Amino acid sequence: MKRALWIAAAVLLVAILLPAIATACPLCKDAASNADKPGQSDVWRGMYWSILLMVAAPFTMVGALIVAVRRARRNLPPPPPAPAPLPFPGGARS
Repeated sequence: MKRALWIAAAVLLVAILLPAIATACPLCKDAASNADKPGQSDVWRGMYWSILLMVAAPFTMVGALIVAVRRARRNLPPPPPAPAPLPFPGGARS
């Protein structure tokens, strides 16, 4: 019972602290923190870079998958030769 209470407390602590630690857009957050300085509103630059990174992630994964498949296919042994065709039963027809 005591161990279950400790586990529940740890899960609750993680559930409370995780949203504060894992922000969805750190570039926008960092750009917004510079907005209080006069003439340095970098919110749009932060949004631009965050969008580029979010768009680049799927292309990078697909590219890595294509490279892995091509390397795996190149390292495969050659297929065995095809067997000879079976003769037609009853001899050749004319």
